[in-house]
Amino acid sequence: MTSAPHVDQLARRLAPAPRSRRATLGALVGGLLAASGRGRARPALAAPASQATPASAGPALDPETISNIAQALWLPAATVDQFPAEVQQRIMAPANSNAAFGERMRYYLQNLIDYPDSFTPDYTERYQTLIAHAATLSAHQSYVYNNFLGADKTRDYDPIPPRAELRFPQANGMSLGTQTGWYFAVGSARDRAGIEYGIELMFFRSAILPPPIARHHGLSDTENQVLELQLAISVAGERHYQAAPVIIAGTTGLLSFATGAIGATLGRNAFRQLDPATPFPLQIEARGWDQTGSTPVELGLDLTFTTGRDYLLQGVDGCTPCCAGVGTLYYSIPNLELDPNQSTITLDGAEIALSSGSFWFDHQWGNGLGGGNARSEALRAAAILAPASLGGWDWFMAQFTGNRQLTLAAIHAGDNERFYFQTGPTAPGTMVVPATGKLMDETGAVHELTGTLTVDQWVKSETTPDPALYWPTYAWYPDHWRFDLTAGAPAALASFTMTPIVAGGQAAFFANGAQYSEGAVILHDAAGTEVGRGFAESVNYADTFLNKLALAGLPVTVDMAAALAPVTPSLVLEAESALNAATHRDEIADELGLCVGLFPASS
Repeated sequence: MTSAPHVDQLARRLAPAPRSRRATLGALVGGLLAASGRGRARPALAAPASQATPASAGPALDPETISNIAQALWLPAATVDQFPAEVQQRIMAPANSNAAFGERMRYYLQNLIDYPDSFTPDYTERYQTLIAHAATLSAHQSYVYNNFLGADKTRDYDPIPPRAELRFPQANGMSLGTQTGWYFAVGSARDRAGIEYGIELMFFRSAILPPPIARHHGLSDTENQVLELQLAISVAGERHYQAAPVIIAGTTGLLSFATGAIGATLGRNAFRQLDPATPFPLQIEARGWDQTGSTPVELGLDLTFTTGRDYLLQGVDGCTPCCAGVGTLYYSIPNLELDPNQSTITLDGAEIALSSGSFWFDHQWGNGLGGGNARSEALRAAAILAPASLGGWDWFMAQFTGNRQLTLAAIHAGDNERFYFQTGPTAPGTMVVPATGKLMDETGAVHELTGTLTVDQWVKSETTPDPALYWPTYAWYPDHWRFDLTAGAPAALASFTMTPIVAGGQAAFFANGAQYSEGAVILHDAAGTEVGRGFAESVNYADTFLNKLALAGLPVTVDMAAALAPVTPSLVLEAESALNAATHRDEIADELGLCVGLFPASS
């Protein structure tokens, strides 16, 4: 997977103010030249309480939380009294109550109001609206609330270093002090009858609160996390099965994270490194339920990988990007080989033994996945004047015959905006975008790739793995891809296509309400010869804002949508930012010079 935090917009030339506002801005800048205060300095965070007072347990857990816990334990129809006694004790603890989640979120939002970042839009009204609706929150609702935070949501997390300098095996463990991160395994496999499957398992981690706020409330790093399960299996030529997301909070006691190793558990689901000294053998185990139709379909996997290739550092030595405390760190392990003696999948209650398969593993973590403030005041001021990032991307992995693997990404850009959020009766036309990535050749050498991606077929997303929670979007998603690589690839790989192994799309939902598409593809060279397998991912093609309101427990109304709409910087803030940019050009240039993976020339 890949991501592009809003900080990447700083790589572009600062855009002038809109013409209709330029004269007003000029007058304001002139009036501010003699001002002594050009921004809002933030006081220190309130000192952590030595012993926070727990919230009352409140009412019984809500049905959705109970359902998530039951699915995590592989007991989809269970009630609380059917859970093991030790699980009952943990999940009914005060810290896991809806009252406690609401109390912690209100405290966090009030802290953001009381101590605003400098050179940041004023989110006071937005946060007051959220506080008014946060008397009680489920873990899921707290998670979705983070969708509605402003650019200040990145502060107080462990900063991303200016250089990746990834050290293994330490980097294999999840970094719980950062805002988000994930383990991700995708690939293609065959059973003993030769039937082909595309398989995805992801553990998506998110901190509910910045670490100092969590400690103030007596939470450990693990208790402050939510972990989300994404599980899918496609049967080639038949259909795509997508389990409904399962989301579990650390306060349930059902999460664990390994230190210095690939390892995390979500109830009975797991990424598990079997040898503490090396990533392999690696076991992944999960179960979920596709609720697209009237009868849920159980799907599961228990896979063991015996070997993989060397670590592939994405971006610049693992930075994608690293800039002023935000960005992400990212590495991959290509060509994970399936152990045919210890690998099965489950579909609709039937266990299927797999005979072969090749997979891809990603680990990515950081701050500002959906945008957010840099730790530099000068860069925050510059960002106010820069064009907003659209967010979203297309990501691909390809594993060719001959032990050659590559990864490519195309970040959403404004000149292709007409292809995003399309729901009309007619598919969008042909989309052509720049793509960059890396190739690991048969010797293990890594080559930088540049070229173009052409999308010439589309598919409409009309289904959902859980219609009660995640609404159909009817958005158009890419469904056939052609790559033309102009640098870094041998002639045999310079042009190839990707075709999904199933018709009808492979769309899914994150528990935060965002829809994405993820699925196995067949690789063909320019002559049409089959040359391997891969996976294609498309993010931010559907507008799910109203669905996110519902998932957060907020009213789905015009007034609420307006209250949580993007906040436009005020004229005064734009003027202050323009003044800061004019008087701190050297500082901005120096700080941008320290950023890694931000400029095309450095990636």
